[in-house]
Amino acid sequence: MNEMKSAFNASCLNCGLQKICFPTGLLKADIDRLDDIVERKPPLKKNQHLYEAGQKFNAIFAIRAGAVKLYSYSDSGEEIVHGFYLPGDVVGFDGLIENAYLYNAVALDSTSVCNLPYEQLSDLSLKIPNLNKQIMSVMSKKLQDGQLHSELLIKRNADQRVAQFIWNMAERYKNRGYAYDEFRLSILHRDVALYLGLTPETVSRILAKFNSDGIVSWKKKEVIIYNENKLKAVAGISKAEACKEVG
Repeated sequence: MNEMKSAFNASCLNCGLQKICFPTGLLKADIDRLDDIVERKPPLKKNQHLYEAGQKFNAIFAIRAGAVKLYSYSDSGEEIVHGFYLPGDVVGFDGLIENAYLYNAVALDSTSVCNLPYEQLSDLSLKIPNLNKQIMSVMSKKLQDGQLHSELLIKRNADQRVAQFIWNMAERYKNRGYAYDEFRLSILHRDVALYLGLTPETVSRILAKFNSDGIVSWKKKEVIIYNENKLKAVAGISKAEACKEVG
């Protein structure tokens, strides 16, 4: 319990995610100033909302542990999944447009976040150029992710979508310095199906096929990649793209 409390209260400077979150490239004094405005609240429980659509926008959130799903509903009441976010990711920028959050952000597991009050963050970014650059970089990444998701739905078949989704998650763990060939993923196959524009039955069938082919298994919350090259091949990742990942 004391270890969890200590980790939960860790400053930005001591956080293991600092290289992939806002403090990247900042001086210690700048990190301390950022840490002064960060609000660290008790962890969210599974299925608890970080924020809901229509709620007044007042902060963005850096995920420290756990996972968050961003979703909304269509006019006919159907759920639309916009993305899944892991430790080191930042959510809440959807609130900038209308000064209210457009989507719902729900914890998929016990989840800890750093609450960054946006007004204070904006004021601070004017005083710290590198912080402003980081914010712009994160926002640009959001736009890029949205474009890649659209291309995934349009240009890839069902097998490719599932394979690329799994590899994308593996890459995100890899970039964070975690094991990427065997990791825990608290995302329901149903949610993956919604995100990929497929039916849950199709996702289950493809995962069973991948498992029998010795490519990857995803049972309950455990993902194990048996053959990285085959997974990339099915995903349609070219050699040029693979070299780019390494670089």
